[in-house]
Amino acid sequence: MHPFSWVTHSYRYCALAIFFIAAATIAWKLSCQGKSLTTAAAPNGILSYEFSWSRSGAQAILDSWKGLAPVAREQLIWDYPFLILYPLLLSLACGMLGDSLGNARAVVGAFVSWGVLLAGPLDAIENYALLKMVESGASEGMAKVAGWCAGIKFVLVFSALGYIAVAGITRLCTKG
Repeated sequence: MHPFSWVTHSYRYCALAIFFIAAATIAWKLSCQGKSLTTAAAPNGILSYEFSWSRSGAQAILDSWKGLAPVAREQLIWDYPFLILYPLLLSLACGMLGDSLGNARAVVGAFVSWGVLLAGPLDAIENYALLKMVESGASEGMAKVAGWCAGIKFVLVFSALGYIAVAGITRLCTKG
């Protein structure tokens, strides 16, 4: 049983479309809005900041963003609705693919579907730590919290994406 087992099949497709459109819209907004955060110290913008891992690394990024603190703050605040949507989207997709396969992979789909929901709270904790450093200055503890939460979050997200790719290809190849 995955988190969306209680939703009828027709509504699952509607929810999937809504989650996809909403997540894609916010991802596009984040991508456009965060371009100015790409600097020599943060070659990957906010992603570099998520994985700064230390007070000195975070401080170097914050220093390179002089005058851009409002942009970084806005980027992190816009990430809050996104961190609700993308785990729901991935979870629903994993659950639906698992159901459609109807075999041992369905158990994996259910497991991944539940697991990827943890990405949202981890992302929220990470954002809190990053916002705290934007507002109060870099700290070793907050940099570590952000890095660990981001790392675990990405493992969960890439696990879900991997499952979606493998199960989706399997589904396409066995449909007939």
